[in-house]
Amino acid sequence: MKLSPRLKYALVGFSAVIIAVVGGLWAEQSWKYAHANPTPVAPDNLVLHVDRGLKPEDLATLQAKIEAQKADIAADTAAGKPDITKVLFLGNLYYEVGDLENAALTYRSILKDHPKDTPSFENLAQVQIEEGDYAGAEQSLRAAVDISAYEPTYLKLVDLIDEHFPARRQEIKGLLETAIGNLGQTPGLLARLAKWYADQGKIDEAISHYEVAHQLDPQDATITQALLDLRAKKAAQPIE
Repeated sequence: MKLSPRLKYALVGFSAVIIAVVGGLWAEQSWKYAHANPTPVAPDNLVLHVDRGLKPEDLATLQAKIEAQKADIAADTAAGKPDITKVLFLGNLYYEVGDLENAALTYRSILKDHPKDTPSFENLAQVQIEEGDYAGAEQSLRAAVDISAYEPTYLKLVDLIDEHFPARRQEIKGLLETAIGNLGQTPGLLARLAKWYADQGKIDEAISHYEVAHQLDPQDATITQALLDLRAKKAAQPIE
């Protein structure tokens, strides 16, 4: 979970032309998605609480932290100096004890007044996934990457579509290509795109993407093994 909107700033170098073109395309895609998919209605059977398997003494400690955090936030508010970092931490505490309902309410309270707070969108999406509100989680993740492109958020959005919206898996390629356009060629994004190609049975394309990912990070054992497996699979195919 993200801890503070001030803790995450990444500088990625790429040309202004690419930024303008890719940014414009992504904005257009997001606009089309938002208008074709209005804010979803959450399912009636949401999971509001999950058992984290905490020991009673650990749960009591966290509950005490929650109450102390609420009191601290109330004091800041009364003094006219609200601190969204403290509110975000409160949401994280609720999440840690498995209180998904109050975690979601807390993150949404931040977004009400700070609609571009990326960590709140990212944390809300994680809560929504555990609640079973997958459509809501997608909306939150798309909002997060619209505001601040961040590789783990793109990958989480891709995995969400892959797992919970299988009929829309063709969208994954475009989403990953947009992420690469925004963030550059990273091992993680290239490997995930390679996996998409492999899932589509496009072995040559998958191998080429894994090869670039391997060149960028030769120490990544997962990428290395995936590349070896695909090369072996290709070698075993009959010659046409």
